[in-house]
Amino acid sequence: MKPSSFSRACIFLALFALASCAPLSRPAPPSHQPMQSPPLMADAQPVTPKGYIPENINTLKVALLLPLSGDSAAIGNSMLDAASLALYDSYLAAEPASIKTQIILIPKDTGNTPAEAITAAQEAIDQGAKLIIGPMFSQSVSVVAPIARKAKVSMITFSNNRAVAGDGVFVFGFVPELQVKRVAEYAFLQNYPRVAILAPNDAYGLKVKDTLKDIYTQKGGLVSPVGLYAPSPANIEAAVARLAAAYSNTPEDRRYQAIFLADGGFQLKTIIEAMNRNNMDLKKIKLLGTGLWDSEDIAKMPQMEGAWFSSSPPDPYKIFERRFVSSFGYKPARLSSLAYDAVGLAAAIAMPLAQTPDGLTREQLTNPTGYISPANGLFRFSADGIAERRLAIMQVTGGEFRVVEPAEKSFPPKF
Repeated sequence: MKPSSFSRACIFLALFALASCAPLSRPAPPSHQPMQSPPLMADAQPVTPKGYIPENINTLKVALLLPLSGDSAAIGNSMLDAASLALYDSYLAAEPASIKTQIILIPKDTGNTPAEAITAAQEAIDQGAKLIIGPMFSQSVSVVAPIARKAKVSMITFSNNRAVAGDGVFVFGFVPELQVKRVAEYAFLQNYPRVAILAPNDAYGLKVKDTLKDIYTQKGGLVSPVGLYAPSPANIEAAVARLAAAYSNTPEDRRYQAIFLADGGFQLKTIIEAMNRNNMDLKKIKLLGTGLWDSEDIAKMPQMEGAWFSSSPPDPYKIFERRFVSSFGYKPARLSSLAYDAVGLAAAIAMPLAQTPDGLTREQLTNPTGYISPANGLFRFSADGIAERRLAIMQVTGGEFRVVEPAEKSFPPKF
């Protein structure tokens, strides 16, 4: 058994064998040995330790739909490890007397195709699941949603596509429109009223472009020029060359002051290299982006120095990452934090409830004050099923990320 699977098994053993552990401010990593009950003090009443799940309580079965095989298996298994860790942590942090419902996870493999996701969802519902967490991809969400709605089961999906949300389907991914809005509003207030954009000519890139233009138009700013490209080095080079020519051929007082780059990873590196070849002076032009930049590799790119992007607050994620590594011995995929938070949310709502015959209701999930998720900070689900998050503005500084404007700590009282 691989190390992560062994650790995962230990977590479930600790939970379902009703094992105990000494209480800590943050729970210690799951042990690879069965945990021992603490000795009783002489002439004292037994003390129920944290982590103990009372017997004969209500149960809530939660389906976890993830790609555990196929092209995205590495991410899916990392998310499964994070989900099992969240369940362990949720019980370990709770007083046993407050636990009225036990969460039972039902992991199901969605494989590579929407058809496999349909099979996985139906199997989980047939086995009694009253809440679905997942799937990861919007194509799978679209085909699973009718099955969940027919069974009157809410879904907390890992998709970031607003189009699949609503009528019991909740989008828990990092929605690009909200990330763009956050950094665009910050840049405008910092006196960057003229912004160019480079974006892939796909659904994600078009969403970023449209959102940026809407926000800047509302504020009296300007988004120009707009460069769209197909994902190839030649197309990126041509788009960057056009952007460089537009900058050089515009009067100095009308030139764009920032460029929004709607890409990350290898494509972002290709864009930066093309900018260097086209003699674009990035010391004079501010680079803007989204959480796609939340990567150590991007932080270490010298040309990114001073760039701004929006992301969830970094400190909670760092704590989650350290805890994950100490438990499983490898670094989690970034999306694993969503699995940790989603299971934590289900546990936080369900554990105090004596009965959950209908799973988690929309009213419970759409609490307007929101929830503080352990790995990604404050969020709330809007009435239309979108996870609205409080995001921080990050700056690349000296090969690292630094918070230049913290995330807000509350939501207004009404949507």
